[in-house]
Amino acid sequence: MNSEKPLISIIIPSFNRADLLGETLEALLHQDYSEWEAIVVDDGSKERNEEITSEYSRKDERIRFIKRDKKPGGAPVCRNIGIQNAKGAYLIFLDSDDLLLPFTLSQRAGIIMKEPGLDYWVFPMLTFRNTPEDAGFLWNIENGEPDLKRFLRLDAPWQTSGPVWRKEAAARIGGFTEGLACWQDVDFHLKALTGGLKGNKYYSLRPDVLYRQHDTQSISQTEISSPEKLRSRQRIFFTHANSLIPVMTPGTKSDLQILGGNIAIGAAKTLNSGICFSVIRFGMKNGIFNPGNVITLTVIASLYLLRLNRISLSGRYIDRMTRTFRQDNNIGKHLYLKSTEK
Repeated sequence: MNSEKPLISIIIPSFNRADLLGETLEALLHQDYSEWEAIVVDDGSKERNEEITSEYSRKDERIRFIKRDKKPGGAPVCRNIGIQNAKGAYLIFLDSDDLLLPFTLSQRAGIIMKEPGLDYWVFPMLTFRNTPEDAGFLWNIENGEPDLKRFLRLDAPWQTSGPVWRKEAAARIGGFTEGLACWQDVDFHLKALTGGLKGNKYYSLRPDVLYRQHDTQSISQTEISSPEKLRSRQRIFFTHANSLIPVMTPGTKSDLQILGGNIAIGAAKTLNSGICFSVIRFGMKNGIFNPGNVITLTVIASLYLLRLNRISLSGRYIDRMTRTFRQDNNIGKHLYLKSTEK
């Protein structure tokens, strides 16, 4: 066991929510472990984020403030700036409204010293809404399924603040993908799982982070998605499918079918036929979607349009899909029959 205590850099992207940022920084001051630094990277806030961080910096010089100095904006860019400026060999990516418990860093440092040969170590968390006292939902539960499968099916086995990362390993996989409007953590964790990083999970330990849930987060689970989010999901699907296709197993193929299907149907729900068709075409071209998948997705997309009373557009969906895939006689035949059923 290495007796030297590791320096852990806590990287906190910040955009407004100044009052909650203060709570996050206050929790750091109560850690029972001393070898840490915190880097608050501001994403162009209009609130008092710099002022609040400066107040805490005066209390504890281990807390630093950095303004994002490049484009695009967003948490991925801020986290990458944090990686570049981190002095520690180990990283925690903490959201600006979440809370570390007093024993978080000592618990995590102890595991790092016991198992120093890993690239990341994952720890359990609790979720809460208003106050830490109402925390109750445990995030990071093992269910026997591989982590890659769970992330592809959007059943994330851990959240951004759950792991500690070796700085060198986070840099090796390119850090966070900049420009994504959603699913940034899913993308980063998929890069780790497909990029050869070695990790372990310690779900039997005490939960050591409190993850704050906001009512607005439920929006991402509804049928409403902005074009930017749809494009980000499409980009993530293409990127990780391309990395997995050369080594695709039947199980991975099934998982990619579910991920791509969710994205295609999500695009159809918001009348974004371009993304819907491009995802289905990509899946078909690369052997992810079979004829049955294509037919099913086309019918589901059309049914959503009918539910929205977009009858003529529903017909055009089926017609366009039939023409798009006419080079495949099997798919074209079945789509034609579906479009002429009474």
